Amino acid sequence: MRGKEASEQINILGDDGVPINYHLSFWRGEVIDFVILQQDAFDDIDKQTSLERQKFLLEKVLEICETDFNFESFDEVNPYFKRIINNLKQMNYSEYKSEKFNQYLSELTTITDERK
Repeated sequence: MRGKEASEQINILGDDGVPINYHLSFWRGEVIDFVILQQDAFDDIDKQTSLERQKFLLEKVLEICETDFNFESFDEVNPYFKRIINNLKQMNYSEYKSEKFNQYLSELTTITDERK
């Protein structure tokens, strides 16, 4: 199931009316949208970035989208993926391979390891 389809089902049936995998599909789609498809034209780093950096972040996002995360309820999915999105957005605003960028990358690894 894809993010938009999952979103429609969640809107129709309610958060607790769909399985957790619908929430996962929706939030994986949100990660792709917020981190890869959206760009901040007002940020000097995010508005113009190298192909190497784009490839690296795309691979990270795909890795996250392909990971089997463990959740006990749908209530845990939303805040968890918001943390991932926030962390990846901060990476978008940091110079590629800088100390700050690497710090966010390390934090991302910590976050994703929590639910594997």
